Amino acid sequence: MCASADTAGVETFHIEGEAVVVARTSGVGPPLLMCNDFLACYGVLDTICDALARPTIRFDMPGIGEAPGTPRMRRMAQLAQRVSRVCDVLDCPEVDVLGMGWGGLLAQRLARDHASRVRRLVLVATSSGPLMLPGRAASLRRLAWPGGPGTVVADGRDVRELFGGRRADECEAVASALHRNRAPSRRAFAAQLYAMAGFSSLPWLHRLTMPTLVLAGDDDQVVPLPNVRLLGLLIPDSRLSIMRGAGHWLLLERPDEASRRIEEFLDTPHPLQPGGEAV
Repeated sequence: MCASADTAGVETFHIEGEAVVVARTSGVGPPLLMCNDFLACYGVLDTICDALARPTIRFDMPGIGEAPGTPRMRRMAQLAQRVSRVCDVLDCPEVDVLGMGWGGLLAQRLARDHASRVRRLVLVATSSGPLMLPGRAASLRRLAWPGGPGTVVADGRDVRELFGGRRADECEAVASALHRNRAPSRRAFAAQLYAMAGFSSLPWLHRLTMPTLVLAGDDDQVVPLPNVRLLGLLIPDSRLSIMRGAGHWLLLERPDEASRRIEEFLDTPHPLQPGGEAV
């Protein structure tokens, strides 16, 4: 249990000379450490954190959001080590871990290299790495802009085109959240691409031992559904949950439904039958 999980707030820690901004919300139960999507700052996850009943931990590394400084070029394994150090600083020997999109790759690496720290794993709208069945070419091309996702989204129509999602009100909710995203530095943009380059969890997914929820929308324009189905097939103790009509940022489209599915999984005393699919 995190020593100060009942206290919400934002703090800046210096780990090996680099500033890491950590945001926490209060709640009941084991803390949920959240690894965010490509170039997204912790603030875009406000709505899903408000919907969750458990304490949450989010973080911005240098160059992202409120974190000052110039990020160093690190591979995903080195970033996972940094996240583990954040848990040490927070006195959290064991956490549940959620990774969304790019953050899902980081969450997988954290689960592999620091398995004793990860109680349960939630992988949202993610894949095994860049060598995947690609999403919509127009979406990927626009998302490659260094300013981050907030700079390519003006309204719900842009969200629908870029990320998917069938309901206009849900896409508007995503657009509103992305407008809270602070543009990252170009160095941070390059660092996140560098971390992802050459990454693949395919050779070792079968070694992950913690119960895992793979959560995805069937209208995701960035990470098509076959990629998440593959995760569900290769992770031994996994459960696949599909949200119909939801897009890539399903945590922001439907925070109430997403939080219900996540907490039902995290709170289940015994792991669900592996390999099943919930709709």
